[in-house]
Amino acid sequence: MRKEIELSLNEYETLLNKAAVGSGLPWGVAEDAAACGAWFMSFGVNELDTWIAQLNDNSFWINYCKKIDQPNSNELDNVFDLAASVYVNPDTRVKLNKYEWNGQALIVDGKMQLPSFRACLSEQQLKKLNERANKTYAPATDESRLSGAGAGLSDND
Repeated sequence: MRKEIELSLNEYETLLNKAAVGSGLPWGVAEDAAACGAWFMSFGVNELDTWIAQLNDNSFWINYCKKIDQPNSNELDNVFDLAASVYVNPDTRVKLNKYEWNGQALIVDGKMQLPSFRACLSEQQLKKLNERANKTYAPATDESRLSGAGAGLSDND
């Protein structure tokens, strides 16, 4: 049985951002990559496995950002290019494989996707994101606890 985890879209995008930074992407690129992943999920489309696989290729996301910053081509090489195209010009009509943006809504396999503010992902996907996001956290030390982080050396609440 595959259990799904539900997060708010804001929690999801924040987690994507941390995972992208933990994977070595620069902050600005990580923010754009996270926004792209959250955009798909906002329509109930889980492209997370593909998104995670692309985290191993910094140049992929840098090129994605270039398509946003310098939209000189309508060429769509992958599903994320569709998101970049819509981001730059939301009124445009674009189509790639089973995905189509009609200027107002995302259509997948001929079915209009309803917007949502929730993200549903598998436990395995959450684990993969957390593994990468955890690389952004500073390790706890006695020195940091004594200087005010956390509860100190003894938690007496």
